[in-house]
Amino acid sequence: MCGRTACTLNPDTLCRACGYKDAAGKRRTTSWTKSDVEYVPSTNIGPKDVLPCVVAGSHFGKEDERVLCAMMWSMIPPWHEGDYRKHNLSTHNARLENINNSKLYRAPLSKGQRCIVICEGYYEWKAGKTKKDGKQPYYIYANQEKGVKADDPSTWKDEFSEESGWKGFKLLKMAGIFNTFKTVEGKIIYSCTIITTEANNILSWLHNRVPLFLNEEENAQAWLNEELSVAEAVDKLNKLTLSGDDLNWHTVSTLVNNVLCKSKDCRKKTNPVEEKKNSPSSFMASWLKKGSAESAKRKSVETDKNDKVPEKISKTD
Repeated sequence: MCGRTACTLNPDTLCRACGYKDAAGKRRTTSWTKSDVEYVPSTNIGPKDVLPCVVAGSHFGKEDERVLCAMMWSMIPPWHEGDYRKHNLSTHNARLENINNSKLYRAPLSKGQRCIVICEGYYEWKAGKTKKDGKQPYYIYANQEKGVKADDPSTWKDEFSEESGWKGFKLLKMAGIFNTFKTVEGKIIYSCTIITTEANNILSWLHNRVPLFLNEEENAQAWLNEELSVAEAVDKLNKLTLSGDDLNWHTVSTLVNNVLCKSKDCRKKTNPVEEKKNSPSSFMASWLKKGSAESAKRKSVETDKNDKVPEKISKTD
């Protein structure tokens, strides 16, 4: 499952980060195609926000093999009418096992509308041992070169060359499906869903579903290849395996729980124990506990004083 992502690279840098080898073997950067929704870099992107996606250029009448397109994350059903943001179906994820037979995804797939959803990382929540424990959020991302920290962009490079390609932060690339929707005003809205599959032993401890990653170039090429039938493309996806060397993760603050929170601290590595200790609720509990202790101490002193008064009176009597 994937319900929250992070992508903070600016549009120009993404062109280089999504560079590829064309059919002639030449390395190219990826250009943006026009879209009526805007990609806004963020550490906390949720369903119905906008994600950058890589798509075959032929879908937009482009000569480039690949283009970048800003898409709303949560595919608009083919039959939807009215405000495109008000469809009520949960379409930010699609199960690989069901997409061939799905009425929702059948039409876009039959048109070859396959895409690669781009992000720097995504969030997943692990349930606590008890309901009182709450869920701990984790940030999952591609393994990086030594010295590169996923939560510290100051350690990232911004380098691209025709000889060696992109040398900056390694992005996650996820298999997706997209659709087009025309509003009454005549705008064309592109929207997408991320394909998920059963988690293997690499991430099954965290969640039973994971996005279907296409970080190997040959897998990305296959998924975007319009000459492959839906069945052939899906068959290739079914054969993909996730290596333990591909991913890394760390715990993050519960700030990310609120999709409206776009702070850079959303993906910052945290110690769950320290965060709990320093959380407002823990501070309040500590303050109340301290207040109760001081109150009890005062009462004890007052009681001691009161207990001694009768004793003195008694002696006087």
